[in-house]
Amino acid sequence: MAEQRFCKAKVWGFKSSLRLMNQVILVLVNCNSVKEAEKIGRKVLRMRFCSCFDIIPRHLACYFWPPRSGRIESAKGATLILETFRGKYNLIKKEAKKLHSDKLPFVGFIEIKGLDKEYIKWMGDEQRK
Repeated sequence: MAEQRFCKAKVWGFKSSLRLMNQVILVLVNCNSVKEAEKIGRKVLRMRFCSCFDIIPRHLACYFWPPRSGRIESAKGATLILETFRGKYNLIKKEAKKLHSDKLPFVGFIEIKGLDKEYIKWMGDEQRK
């Protein structure tokens, strides 16, 4: 009986981690230019780590720099948005950091809910080729 519960727990854990890996996310990468965003986006798309990407030019970005100085810097740039699955996030993050001009770029993700199953299937099909 205890062995059955252990097996069920292992299967549930596998299903749970599989569901997590297939969770649709948007990966956000703040870039210093549209050109940099496009370079990263095209590379990640060619590697089939995402199914598509968008670039949104940023009119203004403000931040403290250098660290702990209290000085506020401002810049322009672009935000790269990549549509993918949670299981591909670490691959995208590694590639984005390799190609990015900053030593410490902003790379994060947002979970997406409510997509049509057909759209999710299309995403998966494009990333498997």
